[in-house]
Amino acid sequence: MILIENIKDLYYNFFNKPCREVIVANFNKLPDKIEITWFRDGEYIIGNIKTEDNTYITQAVSADEFVEMVNDTLLAAYEIPQNCINIIRNIKKFVPTKEQFAELNNIAIKKSESSLILIKEKQLITA
Repeated sequence: MILIENIKDLYYNFFNKPCREVIVANFNKLPDKIEITWFRDGEYIIGNIKTEDNTYITQAVSADEFVEMVNDTLLAAYEIPQNCINIIRNIKKFVPTKEQFAELNNIAIKKSESSLILIKEKQLITA
């Protein structure tokens, strides 16, 4: 089943590869800055993601998964098309600092003491 899904993804991405302008337009939809507060609820890390215009909620079990869920939430909320997602993920991800990640990874810390403020890096493809 996984092999079939991978083949479908390869086929879709090969024949639906977006042009540079589409990638740039979708990249620019993403917020330049996000603010994240989080707390632990049992085994889960629950996070509030505040952007310039909205607040979103996500959850995960591990710090790695939490960072991925933050990025997935933003890609979904800003309606990034499927054929642009992997390209944009390779260009830009919101990633916490080492210290912020260590706090997320430390199960003794039950909630964030301050907001994680993550700035979108402008690492866009130049022609």
